Amino acid sequence: MKTNITQAVILAAGMGVRLKELNRGIPKGFISLGADKPIVEHSIDALLACGITDIIIVTGFMDEHYENLRSRYPQIRTVRNEKYSETGTMYSLWCARHLLSTDFILLESDLIYEIRAIRELLESPLKNSILISGKTEAGDEVYVEADEDWVKQISKNKKALSSIVGEFIGVSKLSYDFYLKLIQIAEEGFVSNILISYDMDCLVAVAEKNHLGFLKIENLLWAEIDDVSQLNKAQKVWENIKKLSI
Repeated sequence: MKTNITQAVILAAGMGVRLKELNRGIPKGFISLGADKPIVEHSIDALLACGITDIIIVTGFMDEHYENLRSRYPQIRTVRNEKYSETGTMYSLWCARHLLSTDFILLESDLIYEIRAIRELLESPLKNSILISGKTEAGDEVYVEADEDWVKQISKNKKALSSIVGEFIGVSKLSYDFYLKLIQIAEEGFVSNILISYDMDCLVAVAEKNHLGFLKIENLLWAEIDDVSQLNKAQKVWENIKKLSI
């Protein structure tokens, strides 16, 4: 694998309000599809298999679950978003600023995906790139608009976009320089709104003056788990992902 990236950040501070009745108060990353390990642990295993040796998890809601995970994975470091109940995803990414020192993979804790999602993103020649897929009809999709090879908008409002190239998966590869620009945009934005997102707000803002590319894997098996409907669909997706390793 042609990459020198060894760091990753997993955003895992959220409360998972829309899954509250089903996840019994555990963080979304600790949802298990069947009798298998938690979904965040599958992400950790995928990162390790792709050569990532320093995994930073931004925790918040019931952070003790992630602290316990550290006992099994010495590659994990954690940092807590103390304001997890009142802030957005960019604030969580900002919380990791003292632990990041190089280019990294960024992902969300409530995802399942084929390992090739990480592998192919690492192999992409672009320094800054988000991973997108074809149409999923999963519900709550996040669409990506591009101008030729460069990202212009990321939004849930499909009607507000033109030249849609795919759906954002929640996995990105970012250079440290790009991250510093994200931090600058974020700190300016926090003055009026600490709920800003890292993707639809800050990635888009930085991309106005700095190239942000995309890697599209049309038929990638993946799912995000935000609500009951997505959980049921994710279970079926996970069964198909498991078949790939048989």
